[in-house]
Amino acid sequence: MKRNKWVIVMTWISVLALFLCVAGLIAVAQGQTKTGSTTTEKTTPKQETKKSDRFQVTGLGDSLTAGVGDTDGKGYVRRVVDTMEKDGTRVTLSNLAISGARSNQLLSQLGQKEIAQQVANADVVFMTIGGNDLFRGGAALEDLNTAEIQKNETAYLKNLEQTYKRIRELNKDAVVYHLGLYNPFVDVKKRVELASIAAKWNMDTQNLASKFSRVVYVPTYDYFILNGKKYLSSDHFHPNGAGYQLFADRVSSVMTTDGEGEAK
Repeated sequence: MKRNKWVIVMTWISVLALFLCVAGLIAVAQGQTKTGSTTTEKTTPKQETKKSDRFQVTGLGDSLTAGVGDTDGKGYVRRVVDTMEKDGTRVTLSNLAISGARSNQLLSQLGQKEIAQQVANADVVFMTIGGNDLFRGGAALEDLNTAEIQKNETAYLKNLEQTYKRIRELNKDAVVYHLGLYNPFVDVKKRVELASIAAKWNMDTQNLASKFSRVVYVPTYDYFILNGKKYLSSDHFHPNGAGYQLFADRVSSVMTTDGEGEAK
């Protein structure tokens, strides 16, 4: 009889121990689940912070934004970025400029999904466009037909207006710095006529830019009036490193005045 009681007592002790063990395992499992959830919640804000602390720069347009003619391969865009980084700003650069691009081609490019995404993510957009519309690869030297030039400018301004609108559709906050035209043909017979035409295109471009919020026209024309040869590359069309440095210095100065170029 005593033995039976002993067996019963041991059985109950075993059952109780098993119950406590199972309860403990359940508690541990629940604790791990809660810990996992807490970790996930902390990780997400870190990823967002990491994304936002880099200043996004996007380059658009033609060979000037691409940096053609600069033996260092920087152009004005990379030089501006270098200045920003020296000042402590962490920069991500996407230079999408294409040498030889005309205004209609830039507008078409903005319709591409990948390009549109880069513009949408930008804090600042640098762009040059119009030189190939006007000079047509040097063809303007042979034919200064006023009617033809006016026709080309009308088409250019129409494309430019649509380009500004498209950029604003994609990104309402980014500041667009549009660098104007200069006259590279400083030692040809028709240099005066070409200079006058380029000046008019610049004036009309600036007037159009002023109608859009956060679009800043940056002049470059004056650099080549007296010392054009000094700032041209060996192709006698694109700026050399010194010329691009002038562009970069002016852009950096305008950005500082506007309060742009600071890490966010």
